[in-house]
Amino acid sequence: MSALTQAVVLAAGEGRRVRPLTRYQPKPMLRVAGRPILEYPLDAVVDSGVDHVVIVVGHGRNRIQNRFENSYRGVDLTYVTQSTQLGSGHALEAAADRVDGEFLVVNGDNVIDETMVRVTADRYAESDAAACLAVVTSDRTGEYGTVGVKDGVVDRIDEHGDGASARINAGVYAFDQSVFDALDRTEYEDGERPLTGAIAELDGPAIAATPNGVWFDPSYPWELLRTNERILYAHPTLAGVTEQVKESARVHESAVVGENVLIGPDCKVSAGAVVKGGTCLLSSTIVGENAVIEGSIVGPDSRVGANALLRDTIVGGGATIGDGTVSPGRSATLVVDGVEYVDRRLGGVVADRATVGANVTITPGCRIGPRGTVAPGIALRRDVPENAEVVA
Repeated sequence: MSALTQAVVLAAGEGRRVRPLTRYQPKPMLRVAGRPILEYPLDAVVDSGVDHVVIVVGHGRNRIQNRFENSYRGVDLTYVTQSTQLGSGHALEAAADRVDGEFLVVNGDNVIDETMVRVTADRYAESDAAACLAVVTSDRTGEYGTVGVKDGVVDRIDEHGDGASARINAGVYAFDQSVFDALDRTEYEDGERPLTGAIAELDGPAIAATPNGVWFDPSYPWELLRTNERILYAHPTLAGVTEQVKESARVHESAVVGENVLIGPDCKVSAGAVVKGGTCLLSSTIVGENAVIEGSIVGPDSRVGANALLRDTIVGGGATIGDGTVSPGRSATLVVDGVEYVDRRLGGVVADRATVGANVTITPGCRIGPRGTVAPGIALRRDVPENAEVVA
């Protein structure tokens, strides 16, 4: 194991592409398999031997600081604030005075395991490189950009994806102090200073690590669902899932609970309800009689009415889904950050404290903002802004 005992976790971003879920909380605090995303990278660095973590916070920082306070699993946490979100490099600069010597950097909005961190740290420790970054293979290089590697050395990072490589940056790094000088030499691009830009400015080489670990980047609503599903099906121990139904949950004897689900504490699943695979019900959720929920995430203190159908749907905290309401999911077309995405497996996205009346049909991909209201009987075909009301 490497001697890297310091880590910076970048958790300042909003997560624009998963709006409206991130209107009042940062993306790292969205839940996957019952846990905030941020807990996964924290576990990864702690399990790799880190004994001091600096968390860079920004958007919704109180949500993070109130949750984790000053320690995590016995490891000290220090917070620094990136007041304006100007890119990952700018975020790391905010932590410059809190780390010395060599250290790790991980993205706080990716789901990773200890292998991703340990292999990167070990690869760096056995070299004389100025930096090491983890790379993974992907068929989505157009979204992530590509990393060119020759003889183990990073020779090119293309933020827009050049098609010459299937490798992408996994957001796990090891650096020495020279990275801060490199950041000083890194120009802003589209108003942001990217951390990857600093790698090209380093005085020494950057090498690549290729860990065969768990890596998910739930950057879109449909990916949040898929990540939740993959962890429940294939990596439940990563999420600390030791029981499908928490002891304090109440499940009626006539309800059906499938495999690979998570029903949180103090939930109630009523008579005749069906909870199918890939579903996560967070604490104190109430599911009405004969409701069917499949492949969905339902936030804490929410209510799903009798005879409702939720498929591939995300419901925030404190929301209400009326009796007989249908969110059929399967295939959605929607625009995210000005880009149209076609045929995405997604139902509705219902943000915190929104209210959907009885017998509403939610067209796949429709998003309802925080405290938005949809009157009973509506066939919803468009997004509902925050605090807005849709009436017949």
